[in-house]
Amino acid sequence: ATQQEADILQTLFDESFIDIYRYAVINLEAKMKLLECNYIAQACHVLEGLLPPKEDTSSLPQPHLQHLYIFSVMWSVGALLELKDRAKLETWIRDNKQQLGLPPCEPGSGDTIFEFLVNDSGQWEHWANRVEEYVYPKDSTPLYASILVPNVDNVRTDFLTHTIAKQAKGVLLIGEQGTAKTVIIQGYMSKYSIEEHLSKSLNFSSATQPGHFQRAIESYVDKRVGTTYGPPAG
Repeated sequence: ATQQEADILQTLFDESFIDIYRYAVINLEAKMKLLECNYIAQACHVLEGLLPPKEDTSSLPQPHLQHLYIFSVMWSVGALLELKDRAKLETWIRDNKQQLGLPPCEPGSGDTIFEFLVNDSGQWEHWANRVEEYVYPKDSTPLYASILVPNVDNVRTDFLTHTIAKQAKGVLLIGEQGTAKTVIIQGYMSKYSIEEHLSKSLNFSSATQPGHFQRAIESYVDKRVGTTYGPPAG
């Protein structure tokens, strides 16, 4: 970010982030316990993934940055909340932080701020506009477990995953069984070039111990020098 962008974002964080965070921690129930620093880091990671690359010296206008800030708050403070608590968070922000410019949700539509993203022009766009039609392959029969019909939920999750993963940072998806976490991750990993990236899936259970996981990882790589590891030779 340029210095001008940094100053605008710093002001936005100073004026609202801690209030939003405190409301969520005191009044809402997150599905995982995180420290305040984790929420701040998550918001910064999302912002970093959405801002133009450092090579681009032009500055985004304040409304665009404000929308990106709101989006990063949605997917940091609000990321671990169930739908009911997300609605409470949105109501509180609308009532107490009207200056932030939240997405315009039509009354009776059932939409929340979580149904919107910031497009390249800095405007709010509904996730439904990003959902592509699923075309069943005619020349092959895909495995049933690998079929993922695009909808708002998985398109949004894929976008957020890419926003973080492209920075070489870890991504953790949480949710009930059958919510397509594994299929979404496998679908995302399949986009990588096998010439540059390899992936391995490991299953965990209540019997999995840290040593088991370490040995599984070590069995797929060779030690080079010191703490440097790489793929098996050949």
